Amino acid sequence: SRRRAQVAMSNITVTVKWGKQKLEAVPLQLDAPVIEFKAVLQSLTGVPAERQKIMGVKGGLPKDDATWEGLGVKQGQALMLMGTAEKVPEPPPDAPVFMEDLPPEERAKPSDNPAGLSNLGNTCYLNSSIQCLRMIPEVATALQNFAGSSAGGSSGVLFAMRELVTELERSRAVEEVRPFKFVGAFRSAFPMFAQQAEGGRGFMQQDAEECWSTLVTLLAQNLKLASGGERSDLPPSQPTLPHMEMLKSNLGDELFGIELRCKYKCLEGDEEPYTARESVRKLSCHITDKTAHLYNAVEGALTETIEKKSHTLDREAQYEKKCELLRLPPYMVVQFVRFAWRKDTAKRAKILRPISFPDVLDVRNLCAPELQACIAQHNNKLEAEAEAKAEAAKAAKAEAEGTKPDAQTDASMDVDAAPAAAPAAPAAAGEENDDDADDASEDAEWIDEADPPCRCNRMRAAPVISSAASSFCLRALRSRTALTRSHRAHAMRDACMRRAWLCSSSTARRTAK
Repeated sequence: SRRRAQVAMSNITVTVKWGKQKLEAVPLQLDAPVIEFKAVLQSLTGVPAERQKIMGVKGGLPKDDATWEGLGVKQGQALMLMGTAEKVPEPPPDAPVFMEDLPPEERAKPSDNPAGLSNLGNTCYLNSSIQCLRMIPEVATALQNFAGSSAGGSSGVLFAMRELVTELERSRAVEEVRPFKFVGAFRSAFPMFAQQAEGGRGFMQQDAEECWSTLVTLLAQNLKLASGGERSDLPPSQPTLPHMEMLKSNLGDELFGIELRCKYKCLEGDEEPYTARESVRKLSCHITDKTAHLYNAVEGALTETIEKKSHTLDREAQYEKKCELLRLPPYMVVQFVRFAWRKDTAKRAKILRPISFPDVLDVRNLCAPELQACIAQHNNKLEAEAEAKAEAAKAAKAEAEGTKPDAQTDASMDVDAAPAAAPAAPAAAGEENDDDADDASEDAEWIDEADPPCRCNRMRAAPVISSAASSFCLRALRSRTALTRSHRAHAMRDACMRRAWLCSSSTARRTAK
C-alpha cells in the first residue's frame, strides 16, 4: 500500500494551453524527465518534441533531462506550450499493398528483397544480429565449410546458424523464415538468453549488443577464414595476424579485430607514462551532450579517463588513456552506448540524442603514423590504376573516332618535360580570389605557405586561363574546413603540377617573343 501511495503521489495532472486549445487533465509523472512529457504532448498536438517550448515553470524553459519534481510542478498547474505542429502528410494516391494481402500465386514470385525472420517472442535482438552477420560473405562461406566435432554445444549452434542462413538465401522474401531450431540451440548453449519473464509471460527481452558479441565470440572460437573449398574449422594453434601482437588468426579477429596502441598517463602522481597494445572487436562510443557525429563519437572513444591500480601509489588512481588505431578491420563495428546512470534520479536513463553519420567514414587521422603511411601508399596505387584505366579508355575512344589525343592536354600533365621556372617574390597578404574569372586575370596567385612545402611552393602562376580542375585545386587549398589534410595534400599536388607547367609555358612564350 505504501508503494501504491508513492506512485499515486508521483502521478499528477496538469492543464496545457496551446494556442486557442486547452488540454485538460494531461498526465504528468514527477520523477520522469521532461522529454517523456514532450512525447505525450506530441501525441496530443502533433508538435515535434524538438520544437516544443514549455512555459509556466520557474527557472525558464526546462531542459529535456530535468525532472518535473525538481521544477516544482504542482497538481492542476497551468502550463503553456509554444510550437507549430507538423503538417499531416497526404495519403498516397495508390493504397499500399502488403505482402500478407497478396494472393498465393503473387507471393510465390521471386523477389530481390531480403528475407525476414519471425519474432518468436522477444527475439528481435537475435534476429537483427543474424541479419547483420549473414550479409558478410566471409561468415556465410565459413559456415558452409565448417565440419565440426560434435552435434551439440557450440557446434550445434553453428550448424543451426548455417541452416538458417541457407534458408534465408533460398526464401528470397517469398515468406518469412521461422528460426525455431536456431533459437532453441542458441538458448540451450547460452542460458543467459533463456531467462523467463515474471509470471510466466514468456522469455525476457535481451540486449542486441550482448547477443552480437556472443555470436562473434562463438565464431572466433570455432572458425577461421576459408579460401576455396578448404575446411574452416579452427586449428588448435592460432598464430597472430601479420604485424600484430594481440589479434589471432581466427574469423572474429580477422573480420572485426581492431588493434590499438594506447598511452597511459597517471593524473594523480609523477608516474612515468607507458604504452601498451590492446585489441577489441568493437569500438564502444559513450554518447554525451557534445556528440553529434559518428566521427566525434569514434574520436571520443579513443580518448578517455579511466580508473586503474597504480603500482607507484599502491592504490586506485585516475589515468588518461589515449589510443591510436594500428589496424583497420574489413568490418569495423561501432556501438553507441546510450544508457547512462543519472545521479539525480538514481536510475539508468537512455540518451535520445540523434547522431549523424556519413556513407563513407574517413578515420585516417585517428590511425598510427605507420598505418597512415600504408593507407597513403595503397591510395596512390589505386589512383595510379584509375589514371591508367582512364588513359586507356581515352586512347581507345580516340582510336575509334580516328583522332589523336589533345596534345596540349597531354603536355599539361608532363611536368618533367617542362623547363623549371625561377621562383618569384611572394604576393601581397590577403590577395585571394576564388572566382574562376580571377584565375584568368593578370594578378598572381599563391599557394599558402602554411601548406606542406613542395618544389612549387613559391612558384608564380602564369597569366593564362586555367582549367576548371586547376581552379578547383586552388580553391580547395584554401578550404581547410571542408577538406581533410590528405585531400588538401592531393589537391596541392595537382595544383603544383598545373602551376609548374603554366610557369614553364609562360617562360617559353616570353623567350620566343
